[in-house]
Amino acid sequence: MISADSYLTTVRDRLIEDGCEVTDEAIGSRQAMVGYRSNVKALSKINLFTVVASVPEVDEAAVRDFARQASDYAKDKKGQLRGAQSGVAALAVLVAPKVDSAAKELAARPFRLGLGGFAAIVQPAVVDLTEGRVHTFRGRRVWGAALAGYLRDKSVRYLPDPA
Repeated sequence: MISADSYLTTVRDRLIEDGCEVTDEAIGSRQAMVGYRSNVKALSKINLFTVVASVPEVDEAAVRDFARQASDYAKDKKGQLRGAQSGVAALAVLVAPKVDSAAKELAARPFRLGLGGFAAIVQPAVVDLTEGRVHTFRGRRVWGAALAGYLRDKSVRYLPDPA
């Protein structure tokens, strides 16, 4: 089993390699690594925040709470002018040696926070260090297809299965 610190180092390296600004921030009550970059996709500017925190264990409530906090952080930083030509996206990633099955199932489905707002999307991911697997939605969406495809590509690039 890989350690959380080793996995976070791998993610940090991948974010930097892709041109992200990487900082350490307080997200809710947790310290998290935050990678930020913007791209133009489908004639719209997408501001992407990849928010990654290491925790001892993950359950469904923790996934929902962290996804909300990552979304709020992203919208506070770059989401004031969201619209047809600008959007904000967040990958909310919790890394832990213990992840319950409900958290894995939630992360593997298309996620709706219920209060994201127009041109904002958040996709949770859980990294089970014991199982050596990343659980996140990597399928297709009807609504928000351009943002969802972008998130899918970036999650594959940034979040490898732990070795």
